[in-house]
Amino acid sequence: MSKKSKQKKAHIQNEKPFFLEIHWEKFLLILLFALPLVYFFSFLSADRMIAGSDYLIGGYPFEKWIGEQEEMPLWYPHIFGGVPVLGSPVGGPLAPLAQLREIIPPHVVLALSFVIFLFLAGLGMYLYLKAIGLSPYSAALGAVIYQFIGNLATTPAAGHAGRAASIAMFPLMLFFIHSGLKSRRILYFLLAALATAFAFYEGHFQITYYGLLFIFAYVIYFLIAHRKDYTKKDVIKVLGYGLLTVAIICLLMAAIWLPVLDGLGTAARGVERGYEYATSWAMPPSELADIFIPTFSGILDKYWGVNSFKIHLEYFGIIAVVLAALAIILWWRRRYVKFYAIAALVVVLIAIGSATPFFRIPYALIPGFRLFRAPALIFYLASFSMIVLGTIAFDNVFVNNKDVNRKRMLVVTSIIIAVFILIALVFSIGGDSLARALQESMKDRLLSLWGTQTARVKLSNIQKNFPSLIGGAWRTVLFAAIIGGLAYLAIKRRIKTWIFSILLIVAALFDQLTIVSRFLPKAPAPKQYYSADDVTRFLKEDKTLFRVFPTPWYEHASDLYLLYNDIQSAGGYFPNPLKRYQEFIGAGQSVMFTPPNLIQYPHFNDILNIKYIIAPTLPDDITQFDPQVQALVMRIKTFLARFQRAFSGGRYTVYENQHTIPRAHLVYAYEVCDEDEVMNILKSQTHDPYTTVLLEQDPGLPVPELSENPLSDTVELLRYTPNEIEYLVKTESPGFLVIADNWHPDWQAFVDGEQTPTYIANHTFRAIYLTGGQHEVVMKYLSRGYILGRIVSIIALVLVAGILAISIRFKF
Repeated sequence: MSKKSKQKKAHIQNEKPFFLEIHWEKFLLILLFALPLVYFFSFLSADRMIAGSDYLIGGYPFEKWIGEQEEMPLWYPHIFGGVPVLGSPVGGPLAPLAQLREIIPPHVVLALSFVIFLFLAGLGMYLYLKAIGLSPYSAALGAVIYQFIGNLATTPAAGHAGRAASIAMFPLMLFFIHSGLKSRRILYFLLAALATAFAFYEGHFQITYYGLLFIFAYVIYFLIAHRKDYTKKDVIKVLGYGLLTVAIICLLMAAIWLPVLDGLGTAARGVERGYEYATSWAMPPSELADIFIPTFSGILDKYWGVNSFKIHLEYFGIIAVVLAALAIILWWRRRYVKFYAIAALVVVLIAIGSATPFFRIPYALIPGFRLFRAPALIFYLASFSMIVLGTIAFDNVFVNNKDVNRKRMLVVTSIIIAVFILIALVFSIGGDSLARALQESMKDRLLSLWGTQTARVKLSNIQKNFPSLIGGAWRTVLFAAIIGGLAYLAIKRRIKTWIFSILLIVAALFDQLTIVSRFLPKAPAPKQYYSADDVTRFLKEDKTLFRVFPTPWYEHASDLYLLYNDIQSAGGYFPNPLKRYQEFIGAGQSVMFTPPNLIQYPHFNDILNIKYIIAPTLPDDITQFDPQVQALVMRIKTFLARFQRAFSGGRYTVYENQHTIPRAHLVYAYEVCDEDEVMNILKSQTHDPYTTVLLEQDPGLPVPELSENPLSDTVELLRYTPNEIEYLVKTESPGFLVIADNWHPDWQAFVDGEQTPTYIANHTFRAIYLTGGQHEVVMKYLSRGYILGRIVSIIALVLVAGILAISIRFKF
């Protein structure tokens, strides 16, 4: 080093700290909050909303409906024949941030939730990286990168705030556990329990579950790596605190988990469906290239991969990738490097599912693993691991680089850049021939999975997407070169560390935001977006209690547009409908609205209280269409022939079902059948649902005699709310009141104030036995799990708050 260079280096080292250096953490906290605030700022106004696909079709109408109820609704009668509101092990309307909807429009709460989650993601990452010994500058870089990783920052495209919450809370959960293991203080274990409970309430159960598995592995690693620092007493204490943490989490979650246990076995999901189901929606190995070239597999309408669609990215920035590679190659023996490198590999192997035999290991050994599908959801932990590795490399290159083998580091960096340049050159030169080769390699599989038409679109997308692939490859080269240049300057000590950190933060933001911002769709305000069309305006004129059958050809068959307009539907959108109802409509094990039975057996519409059918307006002359379309039109016409046209709109026609059975009606005969026999009897032409109800449990009653004048028997609806239904029934003879709403164990029947059994009727509905005379029949949704769980959760929260206060006061 020349004398002049030494003097310059000494001058830099002896300069007074700059303002940002002194106030670095304050600056960073402001930055971590300001970045998501600016990113989502335009959605904090009520005149627009995030157009997340799942949020538009289900999230917003459901949240609006919840807010319109006088009390906390526990039953959701508008879709799928009725479903429990708390039917999934997540918070839903009980989530802490959901309470903001009392004072803020739901779609604004969604945007605000994303702001909060991204802030917590960055904060948790910063705290954890500092806790493992990295400098504030290194931790700052990792925090900003994690805020905008693809798995987190692209969740608005679907409106998946729950996924965002679980991914965002993971670093905080890990930070508290790490701090607890390091300090042996109960304080941090309690905070970990609160953070985890928050992740479950606000988040996605499967993603949070994956995070807890990762933390469990981390605890094992930590105890082994620090075994010399632990006495036997310390191990016992930490294990005790760990068990206490698990117990507190379970108690805090009682309000949402106990109601799920109430209805265990009734939902379509939550049951084991085999290895093929568990590996469905895995991450195709070809999409691993998105880690380096974010547009490789195509995004949104340009996706060509083997899954049906893709509206997210796994991209977490080329800066983290390059720095992580440096950490693995140059600092393999440093603490945490081995763990996170191995962890990233294991996570990737799980994420790609059945592409390798590895997935069978956790599938066979880890409790609960086989209940889930979409193992690709675990990939955020690979992003987290790579970012940790990257910040370790940054710390060694830009902060504590006294012991760095400079020549070796420059050689490794140059090789990495050269590899990226080579890949970009191959793509640029190969061009069309590579695209055709990729099309040929994918053709057979796409045809077998999706058929000719969809496969043709996907194969076409490969060709269309190839120019962006080439551009993405050169983009990767550019960012890798930036990192190499900054690494060279770091070795020469030409720039201060905090400046390096800011430069890389700016580069990372440019790298990631230019990609993830494509996944932030916009939609107008809800009143405009969900405004009633001619069909819904017609249906709203009927003030009676009924359901509509939105045929599969109706654009709103599988969303909650009808709910927004307060119309009960046989279909809709819900992640976990009841198993028996899905079997009744012919959906099998699917959780989607797939109703072949309603078309193949039109009288099922009568049983389901379908009064109106929404179908496409069909042409009279179909000779202009190809034979396949003609056959479909004739099939629809054959189905609709049973019903009477009631309204003709532009695109859709509404038909009235004049054979529909009222929502609640009396029958005077019953037949006891095995569960497996009921559906076959219902499908037969000999069974009459108007007069006979099929039961699976023998009520031990004589078959009632038919009333001499059944027309004089009446069922009057007095009250119909989500949690309570009241009827006034007059009948001359004993019989069964059959209600065409889904049976669930939490629905309890009271006849004249006395509780009476509720039987499963016609496979999925309810029946109540009545003697002759006038009766007041009340059905109440009494979830003992929710009542008990709410009390347990509140008591647990109070106890945790008290122990936290004592722990902070006395520092234990």
